[in-house]
Amino acid sequence: MKFFVWLNDQQQGPFEEEIIRKMLSEKQIEQDTLVCPEGGDLDWISIKELFFQESLPESFLHTLSVEEISSNQFNDDCKLIIRLNSGTELKVKAIRLFDEIELAKLNSKKAKAMEMLKGISTGISAWGSIECVLAASVAIGAVESILSASTASSGTHLLKEALQAEKQLRKEGVLFPVSKIQYVDTSMPGLWRAFARKSKVAMAFVHNGDDFISVRTDNDSIYSIRWSAVESNFYSKSVI
Repeated sequence: MKFFVWLNDQQQGPFEEEIIRKMLSEKQIEQDTLVCPEGGDLDWISIKELFFQESLPESFLHTLSVEEISSNQFNDDCKLIIRLNSGTELKVKAIRLFDEIELAKLNSKKAKAMEMLKGISTGISAWGSIECVLAASVAIGAVESILSASTASSGTHLLKEALQAEKQLRKEGVLFPVSKIQYVDTSMPGLWRAFARKSKVAMAFVHNGDDFISVRTDNDSIYSIRWSAVESNFYSKSVI
């Protein structure tokens, strides 16, 4: 997710979140500086409101453990109502999110691997879920058969590592009640954010960035939904 920054009386960017945080640490901008997500689906909002836990609503400050979140003992009647292009309507009570730090490591590994394989035809374009693209490691096998350069071979090794890391990340995803997810009422999964304790440390969990979201509905069914097939969504605190 990238953001525009309002700086020196003009819009600048877009910048990745890590760049914005670096700009903050170097005092190029302040927490009150306004930012806007690329795509324009949200109004301008201050950095502290968007990124920092101390500015979250009261309900976000009482961080539960991953085990407590995973126990699925929430009956707060909060739902995200999703209507698909097909006309199907789902009442979603939980959404699977992923450890932000581990996701960042995975994305870094992906980027480095693709840079190493630059100029080599892999059949891989823009990838969100590499588990789908590299099913049964067919693409990797095809690339390995024509590789000779050590850099390219290292890139293939990183692809293998990324595939395993993605599988592990998906296994460790946490189904958060929608009431515990920040900005769940927006139509931008990239902004969704929740917090839970892992080993007594509060960790951030986010959407993994691909076109699918994994959800639990009010009848406890698990679905994987293609977000581009969603016609509309809205957040409700009292669905009967």
